[in-house]
Amino acid sequence: MNFRRRKQDHAVDLFFTLSLFCVFTVCALLLVAIGVQAYRSAAASLENTYSARTALSYVAEKVRQHDEEGRIFLTQIDGENALLLTDQVEEAVYETYIYPKDGAVCELVVREGAEISSDMGQAVLQVGGFSISELGDGFLELAASDDQGQTDTFLLHVRNSGGYSRKE
Repeated sequence: MNFRRRKQDHAVDLFFTLSLFCVFTVCALLLVAIGVQAYRSAAASLENTYSARTALSYVAEKVRQHDEEGRIFLTQIDGENALLLTDQVEEAVYETYIYPKDGAVCELVVREGAEISSDMGQAVLQVGGFSISELGDGFLELAASDDQGQTDTFLLHVRNSGGYSRKE
């Protein structure tokens, strides 16, 4: 009789141990699933904002590189605002246009006086939208949106003594 009681006790012990192991396993799997979802959400958010923020940083750096009097102009290409940055290399003057086209930030480098169109430029970065606005007093507002429609803006002040000017 005592033998039978011990066998029942071992069966209960085994059942309790297996139940505890199963509960632990289920909790561990749920925790991993929650972690995967959090990681995917964070990665998607970073991927969406990467293009817009990188585009703003790229354009701001290009403006800073040309921040001297007479080298930064605001103009238009095919009805869209565009930045015109000038460089002199030996005797030749080159113009760099930065403008939005078809959901991309585009850049076009040509010799001064060359005929241009928005189709000639290279897409630098794909963004949901991009715009350049003049705010006056040497301020430019750059705005870029991601694929989800979230817009980031960057207020840029041209520090040179002449600011920038409009070129038609």
